[in-house]
Amino acid sequence: MPLNTYFSNGTRDEFALYEDLIIESMQIYGREMAYIPRKIIKRDLILNEDLISEFNSAYRIEMYIESVDGFEGDGKILTQFGLEIRDQVTLVVSRLRWHQLVGRFGYQKDTVRPKEGDLIYFPLTQGLFEIKFVEDKKPFHQLGEVPVYKLICEVFEYESQELDTGIDYVDHIQNAHSQGFKFEIDDNYTGSFTLGETLTLTLPSGVTASAEFFNYEVTSDVPPKTRVRIGPLTFDDGEWHELQVGTAIINGDQSATAIISDVYDLQDSDKLNFPTDQNAQNSSFSENAQLFIDWSETNPFGEPFKYP
Repeated sequence: MPLNTYFSNGTRDEFALYEDLIIESMQIYGREMAYIPRKIIKRDLILNEDLISEFNSAYRIEMYIESVDGFEGDGKILTQFGLEIRDQVTLVVSRLRWHQLVGRFGYQKDTVRPKEGDLIYFPLTQGLFEIKFVEDKKPFHQLGEVPVYKLICEVFEYESQELDTGIDYVDHIQNAHSQGFKFEIDDNYTGSFTLGETLTLTLPSGVTASAEFFNYEVTSDVPPKTRVRIGPLTFDDGEWHELQVGTAIINGDQSATAIISDVYDLQDSDKLNFPTDQNAQNSSFSENAQLFIDWSETNPFGEPFKYP
């Protein structure tokens, strides 16, 4: 027989009250997080992954930490590639609050839910977590709708993305761990660049790119040379281009300009060691890798079988 018409599974007013109670409880028992949306500059349409991405905004929002007993996941693992930290945390955020504080502003177009690949900054532990999965069906349709999102997050592994969120701890990750680019500029440069500002680079071909300024370095040569270190390059056409001598550099208000006079050759063995990693042995790996396979063999997998 059909359902009793005198009873319902909840009205809109009841769900609104239920949702308000959830939001109030999160604001009491939760923690203030920073939601950092990911902006994809170039996507690999075959593997469906981002090749170039950046994080240039952050939005404060309250979330409830469901992992009350500590971090979950695989924890710390010692592998052949070194120590890997795979801590996970489950966060709960209100749908309504997420749309009010993030969804309307964090993306070029309104989106229906948080996206995998976005970041969450956890001020309590100063941790940066990446959203791996968004659970949008639990609790299953209480009073007819689902009032929250559950975000399964894992410790973020930095891969030279552009970080300009306005949060000092987050933005410092790029300066401390990004390999970036280093080159010499002409002695006739004007003005001075400021740490953290965005520079515009125009190649001789006319292609433009942007990067964050890190620092100057004046050599002990006679006469001294000025080297500039910048973060990862983001080209406006979405393609990758090599830096060239003669590339023009300006800052945002065009009060400082410079011309690249020398670009380092990354194949030079004495410049292959990463300047930000004292334990890097990439030069040695590069040399030994050439001896790993005998390239003189016509068939390194063995000669084909021949019938007698």
